[in-house]
Amino acid sequence: MEERRRKPPCPALEKGVVKGETLIDFSVGATASHLIPVCNGFKDIYVIEVNDLNINEFEKWRQNKQDAVNFSYGAKFLYKLEGGREAWHVKEDKTRQAIKGVVKWDISNDDQVPVDLPQADCVLSLYLLEVTSKDRDTYQRNLKKLTSHLKPGGHLILFTVLNMTFYKVDEEKFFILPVDKEFVKQAVINAGLVLEKVNVLPSKKNCDLVDYDAIMHIRACMKTV
Repeated sequence: MEERRRKPPCPALEKGVVKGETLIDFSVGATASHLIPVCNGFKDIYVIEVNDLNINEFEKWRQNKQDAVNFSYGAKFLYKLEGGREAWHVKEDKTRQAIKGVVKWDISNDDQVPVDLPQADCVLSLYLLEVTSKDRDTYQRNLKKLTSHLKPGGHLILFTVLNMTFYKVDEEKFFILPVDKEFVKQAVINAGLVLEKVNVLPSKKNCDLVDYDAIMHIRACMKTV
């Protein structure tokens, strides 16, 4: 399922690939796998984490410490997709070098404004807005805070889960703000962006650890005026 504009309004868009100088990542968990495919397109990457535990774990990986979490599966998967064009460990090292800062930001705290974040050509966010937002008004405010760091003409790449209410770790259940397709699309528009592409991938699995109907991907561009 896909919706797209016939003529993308942003000159930064080249053959469906978003590139630029700076990318800001706001994604769930202390993980780097999703950054490995995008590091070739950006010179500088800044990672937002919401707590000290995530920062500590991410910094272990960034410094390539022996007790760091192993994220090599992402690099190895990309290596296979590209037909072995570049060794997976080289990809990991390039990603580490591209990350210029890890910034702590409790985005729901209106009194906390990160001073270490530059204006970016792209904001990438995977599944974290639903975790950090207690209701839909908070979601909208948090999205606006996040996209306020986008340059005019910059891109938002957003991944979200639709109609998800919880996930479980062992026997503990954690709340997730349920959102639907039309709400998320309108929230992106209300934040001052133009929708360029929307993909929805329905869930095909039943699992008692998580509930969701689909995964949605949005690419949107910040208005220039």
